[in-house]
Amino acid sequence: MSGARVLLGWSAALGHDLVGHPECAGRAKAIEKALDKARLTERTSRGLVKELENVQVRNEYVKEKVARVHNLGFVRGMENLKPEGVLHFDRDTYCTSTSYSDLSKSVTVACKLVDEVCASDQGLSGFGLVRPPGHHSVPTGPMGFCIFNTISCAVRHAQEVHGLKKVAVYDFDVHHGNGTQDIFWDDPSVLYLSSHQYGIFPGTGKASEVGIGEGEGTTINIALPSGSGPSAALLTWESVFAPAIKKFEPEMIFVSAGYDAHWRDPQASMQFQSSDFYALGKKVKSLAEELSTCKGRCLFVLEG
Repeated sequence: MSGARVLLGWSAALGHDLVGHPECAGRAKAIEKALDKARLTERTSRGLVKELENVQVRNEYVKEKVARVHNLGFVRGMENLKPEGVLHFDRDTYCTSTSYSDLSKSVTVACKLVDEVCASDQGLSGFGLVRPPGHHSVPTGPMGFCIFNTISCAVRHAQEVHGLKKVAVYDFDVHHGNGTQDIFWDDPSVLYLSSHQYGIFPGTGKASEVGIGEGEGTTINIALPSGSGPSAALLTWESVFAPAIKKFEPEMIFVSAGYDAHWRDPQASMQFQSSDFYALGKKVKSLAEELSTCKGRCLFVLEG
C-alpha cells in the first residue's frame, strides 16, 4: 500500500439489476468508466489509487456483521430469499436471485476497507464503491432502494474489531439517511450528521430529530431548501458539521457518499456540480487529518 492515498473497494453487484430503475447495474459501469477516464484507478493513477484485492466472502462473517445493525430474522430471510426474476419489497426497492450474495460482498468490502484504513499509518482513505446503497434500510427491513445498511455494518465493525470508541458519520446524500439515524438513534458513541433536501423522501431529517436517551445530541440534521447549491452545503459544513465533529473528537469519519444532489439528478432539485462533491470530500479528509484522535482515518461508502 506504499504511496497510495486512496484504497478502492468494488462490489458492482451486476446481478442486482432492474432495467429502467434508477439504482441499477449501469451505475457501477458508469462509475468505473468515469474513474478510468479521470485516471483514478489503480491501472491509471500512477500509484495514488490502489484497489482492494482477494476479498473472500464468508457467509457466517457477513451474517455476524449485518446482525449488528439489523434484526437476525430479516438477515436470515434475505439469505433464504431466491426469487425467480425480480421481487419488489415496495415500489422503490427490489431484489433478485443474486442480491444476497451481492449484498454480502458489499458488506465484506466495506469492513475490509475499515481494516486497511485502521492498519495504515500513512493517512490512507477508503472508498467503497458498493451496491445497492444502504442508508435508508432500517433495522427491521429494506427501504428506498436499500436492503442492508452497509455503512452502519462498517461502523460497528470499526468499533468492535478495532476498538474505536467514537466515530462520526457524515451523510451528504440528497435524501435523509433515516435508516442510519434509526440504528444509532440512542448511541452516544456515533455522531450522525446529515444535510439533505427538505420535503422529499423519506420525509425524516428534521432539525428536532436529535437522538434519545444517552444518544441525545449525537444526531444533527440540516434540511436544505430546494435549489440549494454548493454555497449552502459548504456553509453547513463549516458552521455546523465541522465544529460538531471537532467537539465530538471521533477516531474515524465515515461518509455516506450519495451524489444525487447533482443538478442533473431527476429525483431531486438541488444544484450541486461534480466539483462540489470533490470540495466536500477534501474538507472531510482535511478534518480527519487535523484531528489527533482521527489520524486521517476516513471511509467513504457509495449511497445514491
